Amino acid sequence: MEKAKQALSLFRKQWIFHLMLLPAIVWLFLFAYMPMVGLQISFKDYMFNKGIWGSPFVGLKHFRDFLIDPNLITVLKNTFGISLMKLFFMFPAPIVLALLLNEVKNLAFKKVTQTVSYFPYFISWVMIALMAQQWFSANNGFINNALVSLGVLKEPFLFLGEPRAFWSISLFLDIWKNIGYGSIIYLAAIAGIDPTLYEAAEVDGAKKLHKIVHITLPGIAGTVIIMFILNIGSMLSGGSFGSNFQISYLLGNPLNITRSEILDTYILKIGFSLGRYSFASAVGLLQSIVSFILLLSTNMLSRRITGESFF
Repeated sequence: MEKAKQALSLFRKQWIFHLMLLPAIVWLFLFAYMPMVGLQISFKDYMFNKGIWGSPFVGLKHFRDFLIDPNLITVLKNTFGISLMKLFFMFPAPIVLALLLNEVKNLAFKKVTQTVSYFPYFISWVMIALMAQQWFSANNGFINNALVSLGVLKEPFLFLGEPRAFWSISLFLDIWKNIGYGSIIYLAAIAGIDPTLYEAAEVDGAKKLHKIVHITLPGIAGTVIIMFILNIGSMLSGGSFGSNFQISYLLGNPLNITRSEILDTYILKIGFSLGRYSFASAVGLLQSIVSFILLLSTNMLSRRITGESFF
């Protein structure tokens, strides 16, 4: 009873903050929780004329169809393959950039570098896809022209038509777009480290590398672990900032489809192109369940190994 009174008293003191939070709560309820009512079509053969409630119940039929789908292996291989590449290369890239920027003492150079690295984040993926088509074009694309001029290639290479090149292109565009913005999180974590630790290290004669290894990295370890857990939990939808769908949808074509088709684009094509709404809903639900399991598993593993966890 006493705790309830304390909670009510605290709520009265902070009522203005709760009022400011109300629009976000309403938005979350309307666009994240209300649509979950439609998940029941995953277990039905949805028909427009009968609606969600009147469509016949078929149980796990659509889940079984997905598990025996001949495209399943290719789709999962591409989804996990691209996400794992991003985990190994894209995930540490903002950390490295933040560590380097933190060591820069020239403020003017630091600000210019930060601005240049942040800018691509604010360019839409549609524009980046159009730019990439020009960059990698076999007809006067500057990348092909540069490689031919340097003697790396004898003739222009059709990058966007070669399946083996798609994952590398996807990773390159992702890092270029997101590395600067992602470093903001780690720069903020670094700013929270007690500066007296660095002063004490300097008195002890520690070099820059020693301070990074023994002060900076341990100081941001909690942030790194939380971001790592979130990345693992979102592997099926793209990992770091989840851009796999945009790249695969905008740059995927019949020539590279064996390496560009991922789970999200597969769901979109099955659901809208073929009109198999129940099947697409079932695959999307299965994707969410697996992502949730990955999130919980990584969180538990992190708590046991490092003592740090998301919740």
